[in-house]
Amino acid sequence: MRKTEVRLRTLLSFYDSFLKLTLKGMKEVVGERGAASVLKFAARDYGASLAKSMKALGHNELKDALAMVLDRAGTEPEIVEEDGKLLVKLKNCPFRRPEEEPFLCIITEGLIEGFSKAFGKARINKLRTRADGADHCAFEILLA
Repeated sequence: MRKTEVRLRTLLSFYDSFLKLTLKGMKEVVGERGAASVLKFAARDYGASLAKSMKALGHNELKDALAMVLDRAGTEPEIVEEDGKLLVKLKNCPFRRPEEEPFLCIITEGLIEGFSKAFGKARINKLRTRADGADHCAFEILLA
């Protein structure tokens, strides 16, 4: 393994551990509902910001722009449009061992929601997550 790769893996591990500790502390200070609200708000805001950047670059279709962002995050997304909704399947979690901190899923859900809202679609449903024991994460975005 190259030195640069070892450093990147170490850095990712550090940030993953730090994020989980931060979430634990946030829940202790403001409770689970408060922590969930803060996380979702921040993730939606970040998702909307990403969408705005994608639109400025000429990516005006939700499905394609979202697929590009999620692919760059390493999630190996599959997005299928059917029955007035987009089904979003993420084979890889952007976080390490999400089952250790299920609140990480709120970040992913909020990001997808904020991103979608910037394209005029705001309603998202979490179908399943790896933190809940599924082999992949799945969300649906209602297009109507």
